[in-house]
Amino acid sequence: MRATAVALLVIVAAAIVVPTGGAEQAKLRVGVYDNRAVTVAYAHSEFNPVDEKMKEHAQAEAQGDTDRMKELEAWGERHQHELHLKGFCHAPVDDLLAYVEDRLPEVARRAGVDVIARAWDYVAEDVDVVDVTMELVALFDPGEEALRTIEQIEGVEAVPLADIERHGH
Repeated sequence: MRATAVALLVIVAAAIVVPTGGAEQAKLRVGVYDNRAVTVAYAHSEFNPVDEKMKEHAQAEAQGDTDRMKELEAWGERHQHELHLKGFCHAPVDDLLAYVEDRLPEVARRAGVDVIARAWDYVAEDVDVVDVTMELVALFDPGEEALRTIEQIEGVEAVPLADIERHGH
């Protein structure tokens, strides 16, 4: 009985793995996005803690807590630097997408893609690439100002990382 079950499993697995001569393979569809647009959407969203940190800074200043003020100022400089890298260069935004990760499968389903990725080094001819930038942007519920900025980004080349570092951003 066990040998029959194993043989049946091998036959089923072979049928799944080995394509039949006449059957057409489904194309892999990859959703890609511009990380800069996602960054702008995040920066204008409820997920960006800048307003909260500024309130904390004002409270620390009112209380004369210079250590906390310095800590928050250092956070602000780091946060701004990271947003500049993500908003002007091709830097990963996985930490920003983490805020909406539970909604990524729905974006993929609606766009009909199997994968969502920021960039690729090579794409085979039999892979469909679909731009899902605006679908991801929408997850951050951007206002008109953010959408205008995102529109301006389209067609503009990203700044090389070395250039932005050289300018101290």
